[in-house]
Amino acid sequence: MFRTAFLAASALALSSTAALADTPQGAADRLSEFLAAIPDLGPGYAAVVVTEDEVLLNYVSGVERASTGVALTADTPIYIASQTKAYMGLVAAVLDEQGVLSLESTIADHWPDLELPGDLDPAAWTMRDLLSHQVPLNVDVITFLEAYVTRVEPYDYPALIAAFGEAREPGFDYANIGYNIYGAILETVTGKTWQDWLDEVIIEPMGWEHTSARTSDFGLDGQSWNHILAEGGEGWQEVRPKTDAIMQSAGGMVTSVNDMAGWLQMQLRGEGPGLITASALAEAQQGHVETGMEDRRNAYEQVCSQYSLGWNICEKDGHSLYIHGGGYTGAATMMAFSPDLGIGIAAFSNSNAMTGWVTSRTVDMYLQFLTDDPNAERMRELRIGQYPQRIERLGQIFAARAEEAANDPQWGGWTWSPDAQELEAYAGRFVNEYSAYLTVETYVEEGALRGRVGDYPVYLTPASENLFGARNVHYDRPEAVAFTREEDGTVSGFVWDGQTYNRVD
Repeated sequence: MFRTAFLAASALALSSTAALADTPQGAADRLSEFLAAIPDLGPGYAAVVVTEDEVLLNYVSGVERASTGVALTADTPIYIASQTKAYMGLVAAVLDEQGVLSLESTIADHWPDLELPGDLDPAAWTMRDLLSHQVPLNVDVITFLEAYVTRVEPYDYPALIAAFGEAREPGFDYANIGYNIYGAILETVTGKTWQDWLDEVIIEPMGWEHTSARTSDFGLDGQSWNHILAEGGEGWQEVRPKTDAIMQSAGGMVTSVNDMAGWLQMQLRGEGPGLITASALAEAQQGHVETGMEDRRNAYEQVCSQYSLGWNICEKDGHSLYIHGGGYTGAATMMAFSPDLGIGIAAFSNSNAMTGWVTSRTVDMYLQFLTDDPNAERMRELRIGQYPQRIERLGQIFAARAEEAANDPQWGGWTWSPDAQELEAYAGRFVNEYSAYLTVETYVEEGALRGRVGDYPVYLTPASENLFGARNVHYDRPEAVAFTREEDGTVSGFVWDGQTYNRVD
């Protein structure tokens, strides 16, 4: 209903707009020139523009990994983070149509003993609600574990939700938790993981060889690495690809430029191979909730009114636009398609040095070139000039965070300087009081204290005796890790983010 009404309104608006300023191919050529003119857009950057039947632009530049210099190609698997939601939304629509897992089934239908916080009733919320970000529930522990630490077994979800779940205000609120819960319920119901279903429903029928929800399919040298600006702003710090354990249903796919072209073309055609019927695609693209983002205060800086099963439904100067981005440590990507313009576009960056801004500007710039936007050339020049300024500003933000941390009284001036032997007292294995998933191993490496929570590395900087500042990457604001000791001086545990961790080894 939402999608029909939205497209009807878009068609009406389109009839009153000016004719296209350029052909789709002409606009793609101008976009290629725009991207080539942005200085230091690296380490790797790519963009693809398609119509239903043609690839108009396949722009690839830079390298897949800074230290090796291996060129990024149109077949290099690149991490696309939250764009995974659109793929999972289509899987859900197909499985609903096939009678495998109904979108109208409720959480209580599958987890009848689940306890939700407050007065939330699991019988009142459906799979469709989960996938359109409508269930008013936050479980930060699950989203952190799934994205950064390790796979959470589906049978552990109810207990984690009961222990850590918090009710939020009703209404649309974009987050990972709905897709995480859907993936866990899907495996509970069918005995097959969401990755297996993604393979069966989409990847294998599409014949994609460079798309997967498992990074192990390509190895460390067979895919793009992520990158962040090195401390001090000179050069790149590499971020190794995610392990399979943290490729999760809300953000757990790699794909190539060429495979993305096929994905966008399928959206435009309105049907695909195998079980991907026209009705399943329509279900996945249908708006299910009003988002209230018409003020452009969103990652896309577009007028966005609804969310479907994995797509933000927006409009650009009267033209319909389905769009979704993805961001993670050292990566930024975005994809979009417009049914009435008949084009699809995607942008990929293997760094997060303001390239999230560039990916969104890549989409918007193409649409400005394509449509009769009188500001297109002016914005082109502004955006080319702004990128170096934004990189400089990012460095200033990092420096300001470091200065703020240095001056925070809780750290006591960062005057404590224990040697490696003293640090050995803090090395060990520590388990969270509520969940064994939150097990921290600390160790001394090259004279410094390090930690690891599953796949999540932590750098522990001494501040004052028994107090460390924990960071995952250098630009993070440090979090206090306060160690405790027994009467005999033995380190017995620590408190981190309000949670107690007890030493077990």
